[in-house]
Amino acid sequence: MLKLKRLVCGARTRSCSTQWRLHCSTNSPKAIQDLEVALRRHKPDFISLLQKPAKNATHREEVLKADSVGLPIEGQQVTQILAKSFIEEALIISDLFDLNEYAAVELLLAGENQQPYFPGLSRGLVAVVLYYDGRASLVNALRTLIQARNGRTWSLALSEDLVALATKFTNQLVDAGLTAKILDLISGMDVTVEISRLEKERALGNARHRKQVIEKVREVKQSLADCLFCLACQSPLAKVDILRLIGHLRGDSSVTAAGTMEDVSIALLMAALYCIDSQSLEEEDSEELAQNLPMLSDPMFIPEVHRAIFSPQKWQNPGLKAVVRFAWSLTLRALSQYPNVPDVSDMCELDETIMDMAIEENVFEFLHSAVVATDTFHREEFYLRRVHGLVTDFLVNMPLKVKELRNQGDETARIIMANQHEGLEAPAGLKRDFEHLLRLVNQLYDKDPLKLELALEYWCPPEPLSAPGGRATVYNYRPNQRQVSLHKFVRLAGDLLPPPLYIPYISMLSGLASSQQCAHHCFNLLKMNGMAGGQVSTVSWDHFFVSLNHYYMSLRQEVPPAGDMTHLYRHYTKGITPQEVDGLAAVLTLICRIAEQDETARVALCENQQWLILVVLLGLVSCSVPAQLKADLLLTLAALAKTPEIAANLWHSLEVAQLIPTVPSTSIRQPGGMQIEVDEVEARNEEFPMTRAFLQLMDTLTDSPIPAGLGVGLRAPGFQPYLEFLREHIFLKFNTREYKDKGEKWEVCCGVLGVFYKLLQQHETTPEDFLEQRVEVHGEGSALANKPPGHVLMMHMLNNTPTLQMILYIIDEATRQLDRYVTFPGKEHLEKSALLCIKLVEMTLAKQEGFLIALESKYIMYNNWLPEHALVAVRILHAVCQSTLVQPKIVSILTDDEASTSSLCGGSRLCPDLLHGFVECLECEDPEDVEAEDDLLDEDVTVSQVRSATRQNILYLLLASVDLPAPNMAHFLLGYELHKPVSKTNLQDPGILDSLRTCLHSLLCILGKGLESRHGPSCLYQTPRLAQLTYHMIYKLCANPDASSPTLRYLRTAQDFLYRQLQHIPFQLPDSAERNSVNENVVLSQQSWLLKTVAIELHITSVNRQRSHTQRLLNLLLESSTGLSQKVLLTDGTFDVDYPQYDNDYTLFDSTTIPSLGFSAGGQGRRKLLGVLDSIDFVQNYPPSMELKFFKQSAMEQVIASCEQRDETGIQLCNVKLLYQEIQSICGNVVERNSFRESIFCKRQAFEAWRQLVEIILTACPEDLLHGESRQNMLFEILQDLLLKVSKEDAIPELTAPAAGVILTLMANLRHCFLSIQPTPSQCVSQYSLQQPDGSTVSQSSGFGQSSSGRMIFASSLQVVLKGLIEHLMRSSSGPQRVRANLYGALLYCLHIACKPPVDESVNLADLDDEGIDARLGATGTQSEFERLKQDNIDTIVSYGDNFMGLVCRDACDGHDVGRMLALASLDVIMSIDKRHHWLAYLTSKGYLDHLAEDLLQNDLQLQSMLHEHPAPLRALYMFESKMSLLTRLAGTAPGARALLQSRVMATLAECNVFHLRPETDRSVEGFVPSVLSRYRQQILFPVLRLCLSLLTSMGSENWQARRQILRFVVSHIDVFSAILCERHTSLDLEAMQELALVTAVIGQAGVEGDSQNLLIEEEIAVEFKGHVARLHREMIALLPKYCLSEKLQKQLRNVTVSSGPDGRNTQTNIQLAVEEVTANVIAFCRTNISSCSSQFFRILFRPCLVEAMSRDFQQLDEYKGSHSTARPHNLGVIVCMLVKCAEKFLVLYDSDKQNRRKLQNIINLTSEELKELCGGQMTEKMSSQQRQKIASYHLLQTIRNTMKELQFYSYILENSLYILWHHLDFYLLHCVPVEPGSTLFRAHMKKQHHMRSLQDYSVANFSTSGIEDDVSTGTTGVTRDELEQLKQDAVVCVNESLFKKLQQIEQCYTCKRTRYDFVEALIRRIRRLLKLHTTAAS
Repeated sequence: MLKLKRLVCGARTRSCSTQWRLHCSTNSPKAIQDLEVALRRHKPDFISLLQKPAKNATHREEVLKADSVGLPIEGQQVTQILAKSFIEEALIISDLFDLNEYAAVELLLAGENQQPYFPGLSRGLVAVVLYYDGRASLVNALRTLIQARNGRTWSLALSEDLVALATKFTNQLVDAGLTAKILDLISGMDVTVEISRLEKERALGNARHRKQVIEKVREVKQSLADCLFCLACQSPLAKVDILRLIGHLRGDSSVTAAGTMEDVSIALLMAALYCIDSQSLEEEDSEELAQNLPMLSDPMFIPEVHRAIFSPQKWQNPGLKAVVRFAWSLTLRALSQYPNVPDVSDMCELDETIMDMAIEENVFEFLHSAVVATDTFHREEFYLRRVHGLVTDFLVNMPLKVKELRNQGDETARIIMANQHEGLEAPAGLKRDFEHLLRLVNQLYDKDPLKLELALEYWCPPEPLSAPGGRATVYNYRPNQRQVSLHKFVRLAGDLLPPPLYIPYISMLSGLASSQQCAHHCFNLLKMNGMAGGQVSTVSWDHFFVSLNHYYMSLRQEVPPAGDMTHLYRHYTKGITPQEVDGLAAVLTLICRIAEQDETARVALCENQQWLILVVLLGLVSCSVPAQLKADLLLTLAALAKTPEIAANLWHSLEVAQLIPTVPSTSIRQPGGMQIEVDEVEARNEEFPMTRAFLQLMDTLTDSPIPAGLGVGLRAPGFQPYLEFLREHIFLKFNTREYKDKGEKWEVCCGVLGVFYKLLQQHETTPEDFLEQRVEVHGEGSALANKPPGHVLMMHMLNNTPTLQMILYIIDEATRQLDRYVTFPGKEHLEKSALLCIKLVEMTLAKQEGFLIALESKYIMYNNWLPEHALVAVRILHAVCQSTLVQPKIVSILTDDEASTSSLCGGSRLCPDLLHGFVECLECEDPEDVEAEDDLLDEDVTVSQVRSATRQNILYLLLASVDLPAPNMAHFLLGYELHKPVSKTNLQDPGILDSLRTCLHSLLCILGKGLESRHGPSCLYQTPRLAQLTYHMIYKLCANPDASSPTLRYLRTAQDFLYRQLQHIPFQLPDSAERNSVNENVVLSQQSWLLKTVAIELHITSVNRQRSHTQRLLNLLLESSTGLSQKVLLTDGTFDVDYPQYDNDYTLFDSTTIPSLGFSAGGQGRRKLLGVLDSIDFVQNYPPSMELKFFKQSAMEQVIASCEQRDETGIQLCNVKLLYQEIQSICGNVVERNSFRESIFCKRQAFEAWRQLVEIILTACPEDLLHGESRQNMLFEILQDLLLKVSKEDAIPELTAPAAGVILTLMANLRHCFLSIQPTPSQCVSQYSLQQPDGSTVSQSSGFGQSSSGRMIFASSLQVVLKGLIEHLMRSSSGPQRVRANLYGALLYCLHIACKPPVDESVNLADLDDEGIDARLGATGTQSEFERLKQDNIDTIVSYGDNFMGLVCRDACDGHDVGRMLALASLDVIMSIDKRHHWLAYLTSKGYLDHLAEDLLQNDLQLQSMLHEHPAPLRALYMFESKMSLLTRLAGTAPGARALLQSRVMATLAECNVFHLRPETDRSVEGFVPSVLSRYRQQILFPVLRLCLSLLTSMGSENWQARRQILRFVVSHIDVFSAILCERHTSLDLEAMQELALVTAVIGQAGVEGDSQNLLIEEEIAVEFKGHVARLHREMIALLPKYCLSEKLQKQLRNVTVSSGPDGRNTQTNIQLAVEEVTANVIAFCRTNISSCSSQFFRILFRPCLVEAMSRDFQQLDEYKGSHSTARPHNLGVIVCMLVKCAEKFLVLYDSDKQNRRKLQNIINLTSEELKELCGGQMTEKMSSQQRQKIASYHLLQTIRNTMKELQFYSYILENSLYILWHHLDFYLLHCVPVEPGSTLFRAHMKKQHHMRSLQDYSVANFSTSGIEDDVSTGTTGVTRDELEQLKQDAVVCVNESLFKKLQQIEQCYTCKRTRYDFVEALIRRIRRLLKLHTTAAS
């Protein structure tokens, strides 16, 4: 079969697909693979770019026969017969585009298919558009691919795979000759010729079609040029291609009518400039880049390009040649400075010559007028950057040439001045290259729409000012050499400036002041020029304003007073020349630019009292100067008025100047000012610069509030005169004036409309605006006050005024002009004017209601009680009562006692009669017509329908009033107190205590009918709408804070309302007939309001401890349905057990449709609570689309949308009555849509009610009513049912999204259930793990249930829940972030169930007893169950593969902060149970771990802002904590730690500056936010330190990589760590001690004396690094005396205030533990230092002095600490003191621990006094004995746990101290050679040089703790013989048998079971031997 190939129009689909995949699927491997396949398939289309399939005679014949034979069409089984006209059009298209006949047929078929999208066009015209659209799309796709290449200029932040694919594919295209094809296509395209050909063949339709075709033709050509430009930018073209490009530019002569280059030519020129760009050689990796530059890699590139540029062939556009030569000269200059460029030195020497040639060819003028002046230039970033690079390179690299140009310019200026002096014209042909350069700089930087701020490179900040302390007070910034050179050019160009160069230089400054910083630098430059000594510079502020003041004083004397002058400046211009006018205009432009950009400069200019800028500028406006200069003056004033304070002064200055005559003139002359300027001068000249400038001034002034007293005293104050001038003289006349520039007309219109819209937008209607007020006017008595301008505009807009007519004209004129689809002057301003007009109309309509309400108020009365009138009366009352101000008045009238006897009431009792009338209306027996409409005032409605509508409207009235402030109509009609607080109401049944029958009784009566039957209340199916509103009303009363208490009390006591109603939940309907007439949505709404009310009742009764009511309702909700099916409800609320079982009645909500996966607490039926959930179907069918024959779908959608309104419940419904006259199918579809929305709303309401009920049951009801296994059963059932519902494929998001919050609540409660399984006090002994006499341990485990089978059942249920959570989470990946956050929270709770509870919650002494490691390793039961469940969890998670991993990782890296933290927490838990490290491998391989590490540095600035006294929300801190928690978790395992080290997390943290911001003092902040120091410690420093400890623990102390990275982190923040170690604590603070403990732990493990040489890589920083490490070591050892457990320290600990900490322990205990941890860390550090030395050397830290140990009360130790210096080693007596104190404290604590354990084991036998003492002062008088025992057990466990920690610390300290003591005694008593009297270290060192040491000799490291080993002989220690002798004497006394016995006792009872066996005993033996053999006692 012959198939047509889609070769033309199909390109659109292909290219769009390519673009979409390229931009949107950058991270999807599947999408990249699909893109690769598509590119491979369509590669021929790109290679043969825009090549059309050739015409074919055979194809033409077959097409001609298609009217009879037909053509085979792809996708159709039979050939298609084509009409004769179709064939003719196809052949015309084939001839028109020289296209293959088949392609022409296909193109025409596509045009016919797309014709509906182009109304008004024939298929042939549509085919023409599609032809060019396909070509444009293909070229755009190519451009997008080229932009995605890997290159040197930009990066699109795409994935590496995608960039590699795009680069590879485009390289293949380039190799296939892409550049030549593009240049050939551009050369062959002529838009004018193409359009002429289409016009000739009548292929252009209306104006819109013509515009579309022309745009597509231009787009194709421009996109081709852009392709070449992008290709050249990313990677320079090859030599052949650049030569072709230069050849094309040589023949390019395209210039626009304005003299600028066309966009295509500019793109090609920029491509050529990028090809010969050498700026990349200045980058750091220039060596690598140089290999890819053709000019360096190809030796023939530079010579041949040079020959091409200087070819004798003529350039059609000499300017292009000048630009290329200019760029080539700069390239040669750059290459001459690059060392690796061979064989081009001769050519590089021609750079000056080439530059001269370019300047001779007016390169600066051409760039200024033909390139930079184009409209699109400043919108292209890389155009700007390239020309910026050329200009700056010229200024920087060729300073002599710039100086030469300046000298030439000065010479030209002298010639011009000489000719002007003689009255002659300047000679032609003068060289003005320097002037053109200045103007080029101005135009290049004058506009900056992309905010690139390239002009900043021309400015250098001033030198920083130094404070007395030498610290910079401004900023410290050192500019680079390039910036210095450019700034020097700016300064020197203004020195000795001749007048002809004055204006260009000032214009250049204006261009360079295009941003705030640039303007500030320019302001400072002009200020400094004026401050220079000697003659004032002509380029300075002083010169500017002195000159302006001189002109003002001169001109003011020549003209009449400004207030009454006729504008006759032609006769008074002799004081200022045209050149001076131009100079003033340039200066004003500069002032305006600086004032606009920099507010500081703006204020400084206006505050200078010498300049008086506002007075001078306004005075010049009043003088006789040209209109354009006045416009510049007004624009400058507008720029200055941006500051509100200046604007206020300017308003009063305007009043004084009378620029707009606001005060009647006493002169006989015609008033002057702006009115004469506009009406006579500007209108005559047909130019309106002053008008536009004045509008700009008004626009700026109205940005700030208009002064209220503007013009006060002289006239009626206000804006009215200015508004009248704008409206009468500008707005209403702008359309009747003539304009030289037609676009100026709409510019004027746009300006005045902008002011009008702003005034109207700022206006707020008040009643005072409508009052006529008079004010006093000086000399004229009183006058009417002016109205606010917004009020005046509203009056004009709401009446048929000329203003309104002009606005409507503008809107109509805009549509007429835009329908022409042509470009005309002022089009942009016309579009903006039309938009402002539309906004004015919209704003008027928005403010109209309030404007009219303020004009008049109406009162509504009703007095007819006939049925129809009653309905109207209720509706009127409802409408009136919408206002909170009206309701109290109405209630007061109805309940006033005096009114009851007045004539107005007819002498009757108004209040009871009115109340009874409402009751009668509610209790009428008429059934409800569910099909009836709300508006029932037609003639054919029945009385029953009217009464039904009246009942519903009464309920609408009650619902609308109940929440309004008391008293309101609802309180009156329902019988609540009106003169007392509503909460004091005591509701009674009718007749009791003279109570009237109120509407509340009527409502309860309506709902109570039929409760005795098995079908429930009869109102459910007889009056369903009324029942829904009634349940809603009951809920509103119960939820109202004031009415809740009396309402619930009355419902509970007198009616038993809720219990009786709840028995029929879910509601059942009696038979099919009535069931079909009732809407399911109404039943759901009835049920939802009842459930919400029950939830409130459960909450209130639980809070008030009304257990009987709560338990009764809970039993009813949680009991199975079979338990109730055997009973019948009696009138007293009880059940008749003898009543026979009901038949199987049909229920609307079939509970059997969803099978239960849970376990019922009793029976085989469903719980009532689950039955309610079954009644809510999460599936909803969407209404079908309409099938229309005569109407358009889009039109019908608009009609339907226009008829949609919100009902009283807030549902968006469509008013069917407005569409009733349309076709019945439309109405039916609308009804289905309404039904769908109602159903969704009702289901959401029902689910919300069910959610509230469930949450109240779980959170508010007492736990003992539903606890243990029954609670777990219920939670599992609900969770499984709910997850099953949301897992359906057709479940709609509107219902599944709220379910996430419920799932979170359920999982939180389930987690709490497993944590709250606590043993009763009587079972404490049996559940504790106790040590038996034989050493064995008997433990009783507690887990998920009471038996293994129960645990297995729960484990399987947990897996079902976990799978449901994961699947729901994956389905919600593209949903709202709140949903995912809730699901992540639920997932966390689910995973935490498998985590072993802490000791506080799961009481088990197996972790606390004396058996230690052996007992824990032998433990079974609970721990194995937890481990098994963890394994099940991770198996389930891993089964979902990379999809789930990717989802969690993406959410952890991006999204809302709460969701990210929860995702990070989920990752934390998953990583903790992933023993096989699947997730770690995924994190590492996909780069997420590297992203988290890099993100830490990116968040550094945010973390720094968190340390302010009043920080922004602390989200950054919480995010940082979450990340550090995850990283710490990863660091807890060896593979995770290795991965973190590879990702250089510590190096990243070392670069963060937030750690340097540690506050010196703790500045507390009131409220929830912690103090600055606490935030720094707890949330920034502590997490990082814990990460360091985890890394060191996992990798081991011998891992150099870990220690190196951590030490670098410490050294990077050495000042912080040193401050922590050296900080003096006047009192013990918990956070400070914890900080010190963590710091000492990190330094103790990471940095060891003598290790620094192994940790360094860069040798040059070794000395500095060692110095820092030595400093830390000294400061670490200096802590030892302070924390050696002295009496002073113990006293400080005892004086700490006892308070409860965040972990439940008191603060004193926490500080005690922290201090002991610091001591242990320091001792361990000392031990590590002395043991890290090699066996050939001794490292000695302490001197041989035991004076501290010899002190009896250790007071000398405290004194010693106060005076000791860190430079001198400590005495060994400190260690001995540590041993003695630790041993004593240990034994005391050990005895106390045994007593506490005995108490815990015998907790049941303790007396009440002992229990009270153990409870710690808590209020135990009202507690039961079991509660007291539970609290006492908790406190005992806390004490035991704290004691165990202390014992561990003391044991650790003892072992390390004993080792240190032995080490030092061994050296001093055996190996130390004392210093002889009179000897010096120098002599000892010389002796060492001449003495050969035997292998048995030892060396000792220096005493200095600097960390730098200096091996010296044993005689260089500085220890004298007397010191050694004294040591021998004191050692026997201090280190005695008493101490040894204590240590041996400690080892026998504690140490040997936990650490090295007999370690202490071995050390004791060695010390004894030393003391026995080498001390005084031995001798």
